[in-house]
Amino acid sequence: MAKINVAVFFGGRAPEHEISIISGIQVLNCLDSRKYNVLPVYVSKNGDWILGDESFYKVDTFKNLEEVIRIGRSVYLAPIPRLGYLLETKGKNFLLRGPEKIIIDVAFPVFHGKYGEDGAFQGIFEILNIPYVGSDVVASSVGMDKIVTKKIASGLGIPTPLGNWCNKTSWLKNPKLVLSQLLMGIKFPVYVKPARLGSSIGIAKVDNTKQLIEAVDVAFFYDSRVVVEEAIENAKEINISLLGRNPYKFSVCEQPVSSRGTLSFSDKYLSGEGVSKGMASLKRIVPAKIRKETEARIKDYAERFFAVIGGEGVVRIDFLVTKDEKKIYFGEANTIPGSLAFYLWKEKNIGFSKLVDNLIDQALERQKEKDGLTTVFESNVLEGFRGAKASKLQ
Repeated sequence: MAKINVAVFFGGRAPEHEISIISGIQVLNCLDSRKYNVLPVYVSKNGDWILGDESFYKVDTFKNLEEVIRIGRSVYLAPIPRLGYLLETKGKNFLLRGPEKIIIDVAFPVFHGKYGEDGAFQGIFEILNIPYVGSDVVASSVGMDKIVTKKIASGLGIPTPLGNWCNKTSWLKNPKLVLSQLLMGIKFPVYVKPARLGSSIGIAKVDNTKQLIEAVDVAFFYDSRVVVEEAIENAKEINISLLGRNPYKFSVCEQPVSSRGTLSFSDKYLSGEGVSKGMASLKRIVPAKIRKETEARIKDYAERFFAVIGGEGVVRIDFLVTKDEKKIYFGEANTIPGSLAFYLWKEKNIGFSKLVDNLIDQALERQKEKDGLTTVFESNVLEGFRGAKASKLQ
């Protein structure tokens, strides 16, 4: 049986660039070389695509990002549907490895944040008709936007923390008015979050108006839209992962452990020794110590949300649960979770290698379905049409 050519894309033009590198390397090292020809494609902070070799499987290679660009080969995808060839950007655009045609059978995006997890790369693969792992353009873009996800969750009857949002243009034009709108119906303390960012970057918990103004200004460094949510005091974060195509498989629930009450970037990605293992570095209680009824409600909420946005692949959805477990609030969705949430699937006897195999199989299955859809419609609407100049609307 011929090997499947899998191009793993990671890095990207996002503040979570380094975290994506860690997740990407984890995926690279879990792909079975007996099944796959693996193409590591690193996307620099400037957006350059760099095709690497075995050295890209090691974190040490990326400790000098300028050197990575020099040792790799600058490539791009030919803009022709279903061609799927990686071409070099220099010379005469010859195909990589001489006359051999390296076709991408499956694209495996492992980005976190904007320009990768948000539907941007998924759009490229859709246009080129290349099978790809994970959620499609719509589910990816919806899952990335905290404002939209809150609206959808609320519409499904899933509770969300009270909150408001604003855009940067309005904030700069009339900050006093926008400030009053942000605080409408909510009370301190509140969380300030960039609408389309993860890994706790740009997030702050504030207790007064002065702190709120400062936190909003900081959040606008990362995004043009900002969310302000009322804090759910003494709540515990409970996360769950879903896998597959509707109907989904459920992982166990986890309870992340914070060092300071609010999960920080360091909590998520740095162990006590300061060494990152991706999301595996986060201290957690697995399975979470919650009631069966609470777990059932979390599964119900997660499934309803992911199904309505058309989610596929693997997702981690985060919830806030009050101490008495009477209330559960939707937090956010991560359609490409850090480390692909493999640590939650181990408890279900699905190791990392089995997880990536499953995701690749899903991508190929979805492509077969798409190939069977009608994308053109025969019509004689242009017959006899003489052009705009020749026709006059009365």
